[in-house]
Amino acid sequence: MIKKGFLSLLIAFVLFAGVIFFPNSWIEAWISDEDVEQAKTSMSPLVFQGMYFQERMLQEPSTMPLYGSSELNRFDPFHPYNYARATNAPYTTFMVGRGGMQSITHFLNFAAQEENLKDKKIVFIISPQWFTKKGMNELHFSPNYSMLHAYDLAYNKDIDEDLRNRGMERLLAFDTVNRDDLLKTIYEYKISGGKEKPIIGRLAMMAGHVQKALLEKKDLYYSLFPREPHKLKNNDKLVVDQTFEQQLENAEKYGEKRVSNDLMIENKFYKRLKNANINKFKGMRKNEDYTTSPEYEDLQLVIDVLKDAGAKPLFVSIPVNGHWYDYTEYPEERRQKYYDKMEQILTDNDVPFVDFSDHDYDPYFIMDTIHIAWKGWVYLDQELDKYWAEQ
Repeated sequence: MIKKGFLSLLIAFVLFAGVIFFPNSWIEAWISDEDVEQAKTSMSPLVFQGMYFQERMLQEPSTMPLYGSSELNRFDPFHPYNYARATNAPYTTFMVGRGGMQSITHFLNFAAQEENLKDKKIVFIISPQWFTKKGMNELHFSPNYSMLHAYDLAYNKDIDEDLRNRGMERLLAFDTVNRDDLLKTIYEYKISGGKEKPIIGRLAMMAGHVQKALLEKKDLYYSLFPREPHKLKNNDKLVVDQTFEQQLENAEKYGEKRVSNDLMIENKFYKRLKNANINKFKGMRKNEDYTTSPEYEDLQLVIDVLKDAGAKPLFVSIPVNGHWYDYTEYPEERRQKYYDKMEQILTDNDVPFVDFSDHDYDPYFIMDTIHIAWKGWVYLDQELDKYWAEQ
């Protein structure tokens, strides 16, 4: 009985060791180009919380990734992925982001991919609603946080040391990071330059190496399983062989079929608001102000890490639905202060950007209360073409 138990234990240990020490290059060989292609539209956490799929996609010379949040999965015929595919554009896109993702999670991701970002053209979409008084909360941070990226940051030799320390200090403001005693110890040790608990810190650094290697292995094994791509909702005839003006007209007609209310919100979403008693939303934003927020420091981290990596980002400042924001009593003049501040920040940092804030009231530019779509995508598609053509 003891011998059988010991044999089972030995077999389990050998299998576990095999899984852990199986060469990464062998695992990578099992991940096909088709798997990578499907991941481009899957919006899977494996893509934005992992390493491998992004590495593969960033290494493709003709890709121009889009980074943002929930607007990225608003697929319609004019969505940049559909547009680039249907028109045989000289670039392809893939999306990194989902609802709740903001600057600090993108900073972690960019830091982890520094060596793959040099001279890479990317697009970073900035949403106004990120810039609340308290900034990103734990509810949105935790499900989008990548433990792998967080451990990688501590050992990242590519990133500027001061920038890395600023990032680690910011991350320590979140309970998700603080609850990881090993990571917290490593961060505090690194931030102090090795002066904070030097013996425990050095031991934590050694243990952290093992943890990071295990997380990398986990990412690779998870990448073996195919990702289900999003349904693209494509209708190529709306963009193929169409001028910019014709595409805008098509997008307006597309929106007209889906919006029939004064707040310019897609009918199916408007119906949900009505069912939830839309009157309770009136005045809900009268005390909000997007000009003061910790998110501005997080956005600066994003700008700085992309400069540090030598990337070529195009920042996109999108508006809100002015009709809806008027209803919720966030007045136009206060919104304009946010738009002006964002323009000033991007100008002061000397980064390329597109400012769509003058489309605040433009019908069908925003599909609901905050998400760019339809006409908004058409305008963005044109900007992507221009940016890709620049030397």
